[in-house]
Amino acid sequence: MSSDPPTKSFLDHITTLIAVLGSLITISLTVWNSHTKEKIDQRETELKAQTASLDAEVRRRTTSVDESKERVERYKWVYSIVPELSAPDASKRNAALAMVRLALTKEEAEGLLAGLQQSPNAQVRQAAEQGAVAIAAIENAELNKLVLQMNAPNADDRRRSTGRLERDFGDSSAAISLVLTQLSAAQMDKLSPSGLINSLYYLSRTEPGAWTADEVTVATETIPRIRAKNAGPQTQAELARVEAVVKTATRK
Repeated sequence: MSSDPPTKSFLDHITTLIAVLGSLITISLTVWNSHTKEKIDQRETELKAQTASLDAEVRRRTTSVDESKERVERYKWVYSIVPELSAPDASKRNAALAMVRLALTKEEAEGLLAGLQQSPNAQVRQAAEQGAVAIAAIENAELNKLVLQMNAPNADDRRRSTGRLERDFGDSSAAISLVLTQLSAAQMDKLSPSGLINSLYYLSRTEPGAWTADEVTVATETIPRIRAKNAGPQTQAELARVEAVVKTATRK
């Protein structure tokens, strides 16, 4: 009797088994390759993020170093002209004071002048006192200009002045008082709708701690008067924000 059929059946099983194993190996390799690629891509993304973070930190530190160098150079230059504040010639003293003010920020100049007011030299003390008064006058003039420009005809001027007031004078009681004056019964009719919104926008973003008791009283009387003038939704929303700031200022 021939043995071909059993042999063929065995070979068929072996071939099928090899094919199945090959398929399993192919699937396993595909899964493994996919997993490996995913891990590689994830690691690459993480490395890119880390590199970007390091680059940003390097740029920040470089900028900080550059700013420090620039500040040191300004301080050295100011220090070199400080002796001129005691010059017998008043014009030289005033010129030196003006240069100091231009070279330093407002806070830096105020700090320097406060220190110079303790000088044993009478001329230096006098120049420093005059400088402090001049800085205050410059700031008041600047504030008046910014407050008026919130009602300017040009939209860009209005945006710039409102943004500047919010950024640099959010804690200024003087600025708050000036804006409240613009909203007084005698002045408010001179405001355009944009000027009114800008005034309320600024007040609603001020620091409650900067408000005086008198300013809180004025605002408390002003808010209902503006609301009673059939204010639109945007004005009403800003009024509500101002009211919240005033209530916080009342509790300080």
